[in-house]
Amino acid sequence: MNTCKVMAKDTVRTQRYVQKFYQMRTQLQAVGLRIQTLRSNQQMADAMRGATRAMGMMNHGVNLPQIQRIMNEVERESTTMVMKEEMMSDAVDDELEDEDAESNTILKQVLDEIGVDLLQQHGALKSNVR
Repeated sequence: MNTCKVMAKDTVRTQRYVQKFYQMRTQLQAVGLRIQTLRSNQQMADAMRGATRAMGMMNHGVNLPQIQRIMNEVERESTTMVMKEEMMSDAVDDELEDEDAESNTILKQVLDEIGVDLLQQHGALKSNVR
């Protein structure tokens, strides 16, 4: 009977140890996850530090007054180009109007020479249509 009692106590202790090992494993996993989180945070901090340095170097390298002068020059040249484009468009439109007037004059002269009066034919067409 003593042997059975000793074995029963040993079984209870073994079950408790198994339970404690499971708890320790769970705690170790939690510690592992915390370490992994800390590593990720450290890598993020390093990356942000690098990005901050890069942005600082870019800000140091950028000459804001020079960029402003360039932008003003681009705007001025763009305005000049728009004005020249409008002048060219007006000149082409004037030429087209002159050509239209000249072609109408020539057409009228030709029709007068062959004896066709557009107004008479136009009136005759209207009366035929009605």
